[in-house]
Amino acid sequence: MTIKKKERDTNFIVKNIFNEIKQKYTDLGNELLKKPEIIEAFANRNRDELLRLSTPIYKKLKEDNSYFNIMNFYTPDTHDFLRLNKPELFGNNLQSFHKITVKANESKEIQSGVEVGEYGIYYRVIFPVFKDNKHIGAFEFGIDIKYLMSRLSILNLHTPLLLVSKKSAEPIYKYDEAADSYIGEFTNNYSFVKYSQSTEEKKSIFDIADKRIINESNYIVNKDDAKYLIFRGYTLHDYKDSDIGYFVFMDEMDYYMDTIVFIRWISIIATILLVIIIVELIYKLINKYTAELTEQKDILDYQAHYDLLTGLSNRVLFNDRLEQAVEKAKRQDGGFALLFIDLDRFKQINDSLGHSVGDKVLQIIAKRLQSVVRKEDSISRLSGDEFTILIQDLKQGTDASFLAQKIISSLAEAINIENHTLYITSSIGISIFPNDGMDANNLLKYADAAMYKAKEEGRNNFQYYSSEMTEKAFERVVMEASIRKALDNSEFVVYYQPQVDGRTDKLVGMEALVRWLHPNVGLVFPDKFIPLAQETGLILAIDQWVMSSAMKQIAKWYEMGLNPGILALNLSMRQLGQEGCVDKLGLMLKESGCKPEWLELEVTEGEIMKNPENAIDVLKKISNMGIELAVDDFGTGYSSLSYLKRLPIDKLKIDKSFVDGLPDDEEDVSIARAIIALAHSLKLSVIAEGVETKEQKEFLVENGCDFVQGYFYSKPIPSDEMEKMLNIM
Repeated sequence: MTIKKKERDTNFIVKNIFNEIKQKYTDLGNELLKKPEIIEAFANRNRDELLRLSTPIYKKLKEDNSYFNIMNFYTPDTHDFLRLNKPELFGNNLQSFHKITVKANESKEIQSGVEVGEYGIYYRVIFPVFKDNKHIGAFEFGIDIKYLMSRLSILNLHTPLLLVSKKSAEPIYKYDEAADSYIGEFTNNYSFVKYSQSTEEKKSIFDIADKRIINESNYIVNKDDAKYLIFRGYTLHDYKDSDIGYFVFMDEMDYYMDTIVFIRWISIIATILLVIIIVELIYKLINKYTAELTEQKDILDYQAHYDLLTGLSNRVLFNDRLEQAVEKAKRQDGGFALLFIDLDRFKQINDSLGHSVGDKVLQIIAKRLQSVVRKEDSISRLSGDEFTILIQDLKQGTDASFLAQKIISSLAEAINIENHTLYITSSIGISIFPNDGMDANNLLKYADAAMYKAKEEGRNNFQYYSSEMTEKAFERVVMEASIRKALDNSEFVVYYQPQVDGRTDKLVGMEALVRWLHPNVGLVFPDKFIPLAQETGLILAIDQWVMSSAMKQIAKWYEMGLNPGILALNLSMRQLGQEGCVDKLGLMLKESGCKPEWLELEVTEGEIMKNPENAIDVLKKISNMGIELAVDDFGTGYSSLSYLKRLPIDKLKIDKSFVDGLPDDEEDVSIARAIIALAHSLKLSVIAEGVETKEQKEFLVENGCDFVQGYFYSKPIPSDEMEKMLNIM
């Protein structure tokens, strides 16, 4: 083999090995930097947390590849922040600058190459690290160059010397021209032979080496005259200062192996050793894969039985523990309590602040629950915002109330997340074994029914199970299924209640109200199904259907030449909080043929104040479309005048509860007059709902109320009756 061919082959091998290392650790680094907890710890400069998260990964990589030595983190100014390969240096802010690291931090791109440093020669792969598009530093992998040497040695056992060309050696100085001061330890393990690049190829390597270095004192000729040369002590500065053609890397193992292969009778021993090595490798592989399978099984088992967000047991493990608790209590003639906990209005947090905030709230709630229960009791997260607790070895049923009260108090404490201060209340249902039942499924069902009783009692309390709760829970399930069926079968209808100018008694508009025409029960009023629809989320589908149907109807009446006036529709915060709410409204207008000036949207005061800033933003967009806005049930909720004056509203609606006592009840009189005066001072019109008597109507008109709605003029009527009324007017 000629020297040039040997050079080409070696260059090709070196290039492929470098590419292989770079690709392997690029993939590994990219995967590692997907872990949000590591990025978070690095961004927060939390060394302890970063050390805790990174050390197991470093140890695993070190076990898989003994040449893997470096796994470091750098700050944006390229200072060492965490050196896992030198844990004794952890905590020191070393002023050691690596050119590859500098280049990665400056270019914000992955960099790689051979670099000589104070700890040896390594092939480094450097990753710039980002959090929220902000550059927070760099992350580094380092492979001992001995890995390259071992690969090259294995691939070149059939030759006495390994030649690495000037081109292959060049990366050593690419990033550090002062490499000489660092490679003392390296040159003690590997030999360097130099000779001129212009040497004639027909001459052997031994002729060249003898001719170039024969006068140097630092060489050894093999005593058995096997024509092997080992040269030590040649520093790399020769690379920069003179015309070096090649380096020869050889360690003592290469030397002995090259000698052995020429000895015929030792080939049998070498074969046996090779078989032993292969068997040992297979054994290690089997152990490795067995360990990996065991680890994977443990991971799958954990995922099957525990909630990944909170770390609590999940529904599967809870059901198993509940069954075990029943069997144990039966054997020991004992008792236990099952607490079913539901967070009140938790969905509003997800809808308004996002699921990431909601997840953090659930994690905090889980920790608070763990802090108030005994170790022998079991906490589970069933789903969403529902939790259960098994209280073992209960002496008497009333003891469960003490824990329930502790839970309510603990969960009610303020939660601070991302500049938000949140207050969470909870509703708790309690069932007792054996008083309420001896079947696991029934106990869970009874605790669930008791929880809904707690919600009906105003939330933020606990209730014990009773038989009446089961009947109500059953009615609730049937009702929810019926509502879903009603949506599928178009059983809902729109009724219209006229809105009249109190001074002239002329129709100025109408409010669209939903009714349920049940095929068996008949007409069902909203108070029977709207609260459940709001809790289950079905209210969105109902509201959208009502809006679409009413807008098509009002457009049809205008097309017929009638004058129905302004159509008033209820708009909930659920709709306001939906992404693309304004765009959906615009699409409804387009599809129905309804003009914006024919439409008025009513939002209750209480709904607005749940998230006033968001409400103001969305309502301004709706107002800019030319749609009028009214605040419904005004005076029944708590509103800030600073928010009220910022709302782009046109009308205030006096709630029926303040109209009922007019004109005799002094409090109702004062409230009605105050609302009318406030509205007019803000240049808003006023409408009163629930007006049923002539006296009520006259009082309101005399005191400046602009419009009236109620049974005094008409109850809500279906579209065909409303059409007849419009034709008469």
